[in-house]
Formats: sequence, structure tokens, C-alpha cells
Amino acid sequence: MKIWRCEVCGYLHDGEEPPDICPKCGAPKEKFALLDEEEAEMMMDARNTKEKYREILKRLDEIEQLANEGLELDLDEGCNQIFNKTVQDIGGIQKRVRDELAEHAQECIWVKVASDGELP
Repeated sequence: MKIWRCEVCGYLHDGEEPPDICPKCGAPKEKFALLDEEEAEMMMDARNTKEKYREILKRLDEIEQLANEGLELDLDEGCNQIFNKTVQDIGGIQKRVRDELAEHAQECIWVKVASDGELP
């Protein structure tokens, strides 16, 4: 699979040919550059890693919701400690993942990868 990058905005396009018009910034086809094999592989790896981070954050949100529901039950001190610790631990993991994503964005790794321009 070929990967093309818009030289105006960084949008990435997968396909045999670049799009006629960049869907992100409207630049013409001529503004797209074909990534070499090494850079294309790096972009695919970065995309996969970013998707893993998004999935981790999604699942952590689900677990945090379950722990908060457990706290609402207010069963006993032991259960409440476990639910509280779970919420605290999840907050720390979420922060580390977001910090890592922000560091990659600052280093322009995700900037090349993200067509939406957003961090999760």
C-alpha cells in the first residue's frame, strides 16, 4: 500500500494515487508526496500504536465507570478501598498515556500520522 502526504497540511492518504484534492486543506493532487518504504512503514507502525493507545483509554474509561458504580454501592470499607484505588490507578495510567501521546505530537510523530489533528 502506498502512502501519500499532503505537503501543505500533513494529511496522509492510502492508495495507489493521491487524491485529486486534499480532503483536509483542499490542496491539489500535485502537493502530495509519496512516502518512501521506510517512512511508510514508520507511519503504519505509528498509526497502529496510536490506535492501541485510543483503545486502552477507551477501556480504562469503562473500568473507571465500573469502579465509580461500585463506589456508589458503598458496600463496605474493603470494597470501597479497592474501587477507590482502581480509580486512582486508572487516572495515573491515563495521564501517562496522554503524556506519551503529547510527547510524540511535540516531536511531530503523530502530526504526520493524525489526519484529524487531535489527541485522544
